[in-house]
Amino acid sequence: MALKGFFKKNENLIGTGICLIVIMIFTAVRYDYYFDLNDDVLMKDILAGVYTGVPEGHNIQMLWLVSAFISVFYKIVRGLPWYGLFLCLCHYGSLGLIFYRSLSFCKKLSGKILLLLAEGFLTVSLFLDHLVSAQYTVTCTLLAGAAAFLFFTTDINLPAKEFIRKNVGTVLLVALAYLIRSEMLLLVLPLICAAGVMKWGSEKRIFTKENAVKYFTVIGAILASLAIGQVSHVIAYGSREWRTFTEYFDNRTELYDFQVLPEYAEHKEFYEKIGLTESERQLLENYNFGLDEEIDEKLLGEIAEYAAANRSANKPFIQNLKESAGEYYRRTVMPPSHNESDYPWNFVIIFSYLAVFITALLIGEKKLWLRMIQILWKLVFLGAVRTVLWMWLIMRDRVPPRISHSMYLMELCILLAMLFVQCEKLREGKQKFVPFVTGALYGILALAILPSSIMAADEDAAQKAEANVRYEQLYSYLGNEENRDNFYFIDVYSSVAYTEKMFVNVDNSLDNYDIMGGWACKSPLWRKKLAAFGIDNMEKALVERADVFYVQETGADTGWLYQYYDDHDVSITMELIEVIGGEFEIYQIKESEG
Repeated sequence: MALKGFFKKNENLIGTGICLIVIMIFTAVRYDYYFDLNDDVLMKDILAGVYTGVPEGHNIQMLWLVSAFISVFYKIVRGLPWYGLFLCLCHYGSLGLIFYRSLSFCKKLSGKILLLLAEGFLTVSLFLDHLVSAQYTVTCTLLAGAAAFLFFTTDINLPAKEFIRKNVGTVLLVALAYLIRSEMLLLVLPLICAAGVMKWGSEKRIFTKENAVKYFTVIGAILASLAIGQVSHVIAYGSREWRTFTEYFDNRTELYDFQVLPEYAEHKEFYEKIGLTESERQLLENYNFGLDEEIDEKLLGEIAEYAAANRSANKPFIQNLKESAGEYYRRTVMPPSHNESDYPWNFVIIFSYLAVFITALLIGEKKLWLRMIQILWKLVFLGAVRTVLWMWLIMRDRVPPRISHSMYLMELCILLAMLFVQCEKLREGKQKFVPFVTGALYGILALAILPSSIMAADEDAAQKAEANVRYEQLYSYLGNEENRDNFYFIDVYSSVAYTEKMFVNVDNSLDNYDIMGGWACKSPLWRKKLAAFGIDNMEKALVERADVFYVQETGADTGWLYQYYDDHDVSITMELIEVIGGEFEIYQIKESEG
C-alpha cells in the first residue's frame, strides 16, 4: 500500500524519468553521442587540457564562469568526459523540466501516458540530430526554451512572492544559457520578452502593483544574472593579451560569418593600401592565417569593414530586404521539396499556431469576438517578433541549421506553453476531449515526421563515422611514441570534417598538433600551446625546425605555401615524409640553399 502511494505521489517524476531514459538509450544504442563540429571538439580540448596540456578556464566561445566551472572537474579527474556529460545534462535536464511541468496539467494516468508518448515522439522527431550531435548553440537555446516554458506555465493566480519563488529556476536557466552562448541567448531574448508580455497580458487586471512586482522582479533577476556573467567574463579576459585577441576574434567573426572576403584582383588597390599581398590574402581564404604574424586585429578589422561596405554597394538594402523576404517565406511555409525549406520544424510551428488559436476560441469564459481579439494580439505579436529576428538573420546571411533550429525550438516552447495553459482551462471547463485530441494530433504529427528524422540522423551519424576513420589513422600516427616529440601544423580545410564521440576512447593528454587557423588561432591559449613545444612563430618553425611538419589532404594544392614564402623572400622545398592511409600527406619544409 505504501509502495502504491509512493508511485502515485511521484508518478510525474517517474514518468519523466522513464521517458528520458528511453530516449537516452535509443540515442546511445543506435548512434552514440558526438560533438557536432570540430569547433565543439576544440572547445572540449581547451577545457580538458588536450590543447595546452592543462585544463583551461578561458574557453573563448563560452563566458568565463561556466567555462572555468567545467574545467575544475577536469582538474579533479582528468580522464572523464566532463564536457560531454555537461552538454547531455543540459539537454536531458531541460527536456525533463518541460516534461515534468507538462504532466502537472494532466490529472489521470492515461492522459499522462498519452502526453509523454506525444512529447517523446515529438522530441525524437524534431531534436534527434541535436541529441546525437551536440552543439553548444542549440544547448543554449534548449535551456532558454525550457525557461520560457516554465515561466509561461507558472500559475498566473499565485501571489507575487510565490510566483517569484517558482521562477527562480527560470532565472537560473536563462543565466546558464547566457554563459554557454551569449550571442544566441541575446538573439532569442526578444522571444522570451514576448512570452513575458503575453503572460502579463493574460492577467485579469494588468496594471496592478502586485503584477508589477511579479514580472519586474523576474525580469530584473534575469538581467542581473546576465550582468554578473558578463562582468565576470570581462574581468577574466581583462589582460592586454586577451583584450587584443578579443578584438581580433570579433573582427575575424564579422569577416567570416557575416561578410564575403573581397577578391584580390578586383580590389587590388585596397589590399595594397593596407599592405596585404595576394599570397597573404590567400591565407585568409584558406583559413591558414596563423602562418602570418602580421595578420592582426587591426588588419582584420579593416578588411571586415571594407567587405561590409562592398557588400552593401553590391546589394542595396531594399534589394536585400526583398530577397530575404522571399527566403523567409520559403523557409516558413514551404515543404522540403522547395529551396530553403525548414521542414519539419516549420510545419510543426504552423500547426502549433493553429492549435493555440483554435483552443483559445473554445474556452467559453467570454464572448467569441473578445476571445478572438485576446488570442490574436498575442499570436500576431509573437509572429511579428519572430519575423523581425528571422529577417535580421537572413539579411545577414547567417542561418545555419544550429541557428534556424534553435529559433524554431524557442518559438515552439512558447507556443506549447500557451497551449498547455489553454488546455488546462478547457479541462476545467469540462471540455476534456479537446486536450486529448490535441495531444493525439501532436503524436500523429510526430509519428509522421519520425521516419524521415531517423533516416536523416542515420545518414549524418554514418557520415561522421566514415569521415572519422581516416582522421583517427592520422591522429594515431601523429601521437605514437616515435612522433610524440614532433609538432604538426595541419591545413585548416584538411581538418574540417573531423568530429569526435563524446564518451568513446577518451584521451585528454596534450596533443602535438594544431590547425593553421581557426577561432583559437593567435589567442593566448594558442601561443601557450606552441610554447609547450618551443615554438613562437609558425612561419619560421616550419622551415627552421626539423621536428615541425606540415599536414594536408592527399593531392591538395601546395602552391599557396610556395608563393607565400617566396613573397617573404624565402625559397622553400617540400619533402613528402609520409602518406597516412592514402588520405593525408606529411611534409618536411626546408629553406632552399642558394
